[in-house]
Amino acid sequence: MHIGINAQLLSAGNNFRNSGVSRYIRYLLQGLQRDPGEHSYTVFVNGPEVIEQLGSSHPRITYVSAPWPENRPAARVAWEQFTLPTLLRQQKIDLLHSPVNVLPMRLPPHCAGVVTLHDLAFLRFPHVLTRSKRLYHRTFTVRSLRRATMVIAVSESTRRDVQELVGIAGERIATVYPCIDERFSRVVEKEEVERFRLQKGLHDGFILYLGTLEPRKNIPALIDAYARLRRQYERCEKLVLAGSKGWMYDAIFTSIQRYGLESEVIFPGFVPDEEQHLWYHAASVFAYPSLYEGFGIPVAEALACGTPVVTSTVSSLPEAGAGLALTVEPQDSEGLARALYQAITDTAYRERCYAQAQQVARRFSLQALARQTRAVYEQAALLHQKQQHSSRLLFVR
Repeated sequence: MHIGINAQLLSAGNNFRNSGVSRYIRYLLQGLQRDPGEHSYTVFVNGPEVIEQLGSSHPRITYVSAPWPENRPAARVAWEQFTLPTLLRQQKIDLLHSPVNVLPMRLPPHCAGVVTLHDLAFLRFPHVLTRSKRLYHRTFTVRSLRRATMVIAVSESTRRDVQELVGIAGERIATVYPCIDERFSRVVEKEEVERFRLQKGLHDGFILYLGTLEPRKNIPALIDAYARLRRQYERCEKLVLAGSKGWMYDAIFTSIQRYGLESEVIFPGFVPDEEQHLWYHAASVFAYPSLYEGFGIPVAEALACGTPVVTSTVSSLPEAGAGLALTVEPQDSEGLARALYQAITDTAYRERCYAQAQQVARRFSLQALARQTRAVYEQAALLHQKQQHSSRLLFVR
């Protein structure tokens, strides 16, 4: 097959756009570069700097740069809805994969469509998104799911959501877990971790959150739990809230001020790729009490580094926790404080996290992501052929 991949949301910048879905796209492309199978690929990216960042490619993979920057959403949406279908026809692409929720509204008849769904937060928790984000997803994501030949769900939780909330038949949905970058499973010497802690002024240990600062991440509840941890358990570790500001984040700073924790909560901002694994390794515990996740990749990344994790009981987070993370109801700040204390002080639990780190890394590997995604492409192509054949029979009748 000739497969097209809409990689417009792959970013080369050192900012919040180079996280989440951007990393998912990058890891998928890296996996396909290593093992593309029998197919050829045309990958549409948003600038030559992205191609340069990806480095050497496989001869079966061609990158096409489009002059529609991903930091201008209206321009990007116009490109994928009006320009991309023309390119698919011109380049005779048999199947288009949109790795981030949205397909063009009108695919050429010969072209199968595969879309990766990362979550349905705009249906489960609409109040945590801005009005413009809700409108975009209700307009484009739901229609894309209904029109796709196959849907890739990033967890079993997301698979259940798309069946329940959008009514997609189970045979049109395949679960393919995202992968953990291989750097998270590499051995890091204790001396390097200590140097990092000293450099950041965190030599007494710290509790780490890493992700966008936005309502769905439930950070005010984490701050409540942190205040309890200090008061009830007399712990003195700092709380590090790492990541870029997203939207509707004022409640975070209000909570910090209410408890008088301004000097105890650290905001390092966006964490570049080359530092991420060091933050995980250096942390006493990783905390991720999100209200809802399509797949909580930071949970799996921290566990792959051998770091104890406290996360939520909801949505996909137990899946990402691989049976190893401590899970608590997300609004139970007392339970969160208790779990944080256990993760910091329970030597047996900490040793188990360290011992099982490589198992977590293998479970969410680059090779598995690429192999399973290719299998979905092949399944979608067969299903599309059957659909086209059935349409022709109906037309003849």
